[in-house]
Amino acid sequence: MRWAKRVIAVLVVLGLALAAKDAVERWRAEVADVQARVQVIDQELEVLDGQIQASAEGTAGDPQGHVSTGERQSLIEERTRLLGSLPTWQNVSLGSILLAAMFYAAGLLPPACVLHGALRGFHVPCSLPRATAAQLLGHAGKYIPGKAMVVVLRVSAVVSTSRAGSLPAVMRDVPSRQPLIGRATTCVFFETLLMMSVGGALAGCLMWSTPLPPWVKWAASLMAVVACLPTLPPVMRRVIELVSKRRARTQPDDSANQSTAVAEVSSAITWPRLISGWGWSLLSWCLIGLSFACVMKAIPAYNGLPAGHELLTVATAAISLGMVLGFASLLPGGAGVREWVTLVVLGTVTDPTHALLCVITARLLFIVVESLLALISHLYLRTISV
Repeated sequence: MRWAKRVIAVLVVLGLALAAKDAVERWRAEVADVQARVQVIDQELEVLDGQIQASAEGTAGDPQGHVSTGERQSLIEERTRLLGSLPTWQNVSLGSILLAAMFYAAGLLPPACVLHGALRGFHVPCSLPRATAAQLLGHAGKYIPGKAMVVVLRVSAVVSTSRAGSLPAVMRDVPSRQPLIGRATTCVFFETLLMMSVGGALAGCLMWSTPLPPWVKWAASLMAVVACLPTLPPVMRRVIELVSKRRARTQPDDSANQSTAVAEVSSAITWPRLISGWGWSLLSWCLIGLSFACVMKAIPAYNGLPAGHELLTVATAAISLGMVLGFASLLPGGAGVREWVTLVVLGTVTDPTHALLCVITARLLFIVVESLLALISHLYLRTISV
């Protein structure tokens, strides 16, 4: 497993390096082209200014003067458009960036409802605000190697203040909190698996709206079908049972508790709970896609961008596929994999420079939002634990 992760990391770094090199070369070419066209416009404006001045000194009411004035205004607008097409910091829309941050923050909330529903199904006492804080706090662990810290943070936040008086009757006689920890861990796994499965299915379907080659679209369709399988109750139950049994083998002292958790899977993983989880997860991915579309709109594109629903569709497909495959890579935060996959999809609708700037901006923006929400969640959990 370690060598596989290293190979993936090396390949991704090489891919990103080549993409960055291509983007820099394209950027230089774009700047040179814009400068040349602006220089031509400036020369034409000088000629028109001379004609307008000569017309003003000549016969009053000369129609040629009106033509020159109108042409001059068109040239000025074209000059402004060209200078605004370069993705410089001066041309970035801060309003769209702020909107992207708000949409991404909102997109992180629906999975908390999935986690809360799973906790209720497994009889883990936890309020919706605490489940939300635990879910948001877990994002801080994505950037630690192994991703295990995500589970640790969320489970500890859920179980930390559970009291015996608030436990179900069947658990009040258990002296330790190990049963709660096992159930909470299963719930975190359930939410994560469902979120990634829905994201993979959504990306696979939306790929058909991009100009990618047909074989990529068919591969994406296959991925969508495979991603949907774990969301079926019989498959989800089997997967959770296997994970629980594996955990019991690695923790012999907890085998009895794991057996109890396995026995409750059938009653906890139901069609209504999975359908509800599908809805919340889909809402989350749509908000994340909307956030990424705002990032794409905030940064000027030299050749322009698709309008309306087409931009939203491509943005959602790119970011959802990138995040799902980044998660599957097991690299901390999907570093590199998410960016490379997203670049490939964005390359079908925009230029390399714009695509690279979008994925970099999105990564930084998402980290900032996740960090702020994790900090707020940490402070909230400390407050209610006092």
